[in-house]
Amino acid sequence: MNELTNRCVSSSKQAMVRRSVEAAKPEALIAEAQVECFHDREFPVSSSDTALVLIDMQTDFLSKDGRLGKNYSDKRVKQLAATEAKVAALLAAARRAGMTIAHSRSHRYGADVRRDLCVPTIDPTYDFVDSCKPRPGEIVVDKWTFGAFASTDLETQLRRAGIKRILLGGILTNVCIMATAVQAVDRFFRVCLVEDACGAFDPAWHESAVELINGPQTLKENHHDSVGLYFGEVAKLSDVETALGKCGGGK
Repeated sequence: MNELTNRCVSSSKQAMVRRSVEAAKPEALIAEAQVECFHDREFPVSSSDTALVLIDMQTDFLSKDGRLGKNYSDKRVKQLAATEAKVAALLAAARRAGMTIAHSRSHRYGADVRRDLCVPTIDPTYDFVDSCKPRPGEIVVDKWTFGAFASTDLETQLRRAGIKRILLGGILTNVCIMATAVQAVDRFFRVCLVEDACGAFDPAWHESAVELINGPQTLKENHHDSVGLYFGEVAKLSDVETALGKCGGGK
């Protein structure tokens, strides 16, 4: 590596060390409110440093006319589509609290990456469902990977907004939600999955993903007693709404 490359690598390592140290400080848990989470745990939220990140609330997944939905039975699609109302309620609560809000759309369909979707307007089913459409000023990223961080500038935009914590919802729990949670934690964002504001084409897939996210976090042998950093807390929408109701509006 040349000198410039060495400097860049060194700077990146220093930034990660700094974030890991900051994430471990007790004051990192200070917040306007605490979300009651599974296993008698809590997750801190504040309108100033907590973002709602919604994953792939697109017609492609949530409709039988969509590119993914058409491959699944009516029952499975209806079951997944029922998640939409909960996600919309979560979005409304975050907006009332004045939180930073980010939305992802996916170019990734299994092993396929759709290059023809570089301009979303050519394919209406690629866009967001009406109840979860972004408002002006909210972050929107178009991703080529399952996780929302690996192929976008989402991290840069969240850092710019002062975000340290993420409430996570959307679809699919066992694919893009899971990948996004892991990618967020690896960037030292604290994560809380809103369990009933996300979904999968099979309830068993959803439950397995929730356990993978929450299991290591709640294990008694979790000696460092982290909160939302391995891999995340899990909460119900009603408890998130209660906590966000205590957060001040506006940024």
